[in-house]
Amino acid sequence: MQTPVRMDELTFFVGTWHAEGRFHETPFGAAKPIEMTLTGSSEDRGFWTVLRTEETATEHNPDPLTARYVWGYDEAAGEFVADWYDSNGGRARQRSAGWDGDRLVFLGTITLGGHTVPLRDSFTRTGPDGYHHLGETDLGDGWIPVDDETVTRAGRR
Repeated sequence: MQTPVRMDELTFFVGTWHAEGRFHETPFGAAKPIEMTLTGSSEDRGFWTVLRTEETATEHNPDPLTARYVWGYDEAAGEFVADWYDSNGGRARQRSAGWDGDRLVFLGTITLGGHTVPLRDSFTRTGPDGYHHLGETDLGDGWIPVDDETVTRAGRR
């Protein structure tokens, strides 16, 4: 079986990245700064791109989150699929049409603490070695930011 050609679109994320940003004040938690390392890899003969995130423990973030994003391509539907699992028991399922210029948006739902809400993750390339991530949810009154980070390929800061 051949790896879908469109999986090449996700090779941008392969490698080691450093991110700085913040969690915004939401019903899920207080605002706090975050620093994290992200490691992207192409796995299982290129059928999946896995992005692992590991927040750094700091005075303002004593309980850092770890997570795993698993991205693939559904050839029948003609869209990317994403599943997210984190160290707080959260899980998400999203879909994306792919890059629109320098922007990649995954839309779906996240389930955490027995609640399922809409989730949108936007990745905007800022160059060959950087991007901005914005995570948003809709609790009934429109999209609100949950977290955002400026991300730079390791060694390129």
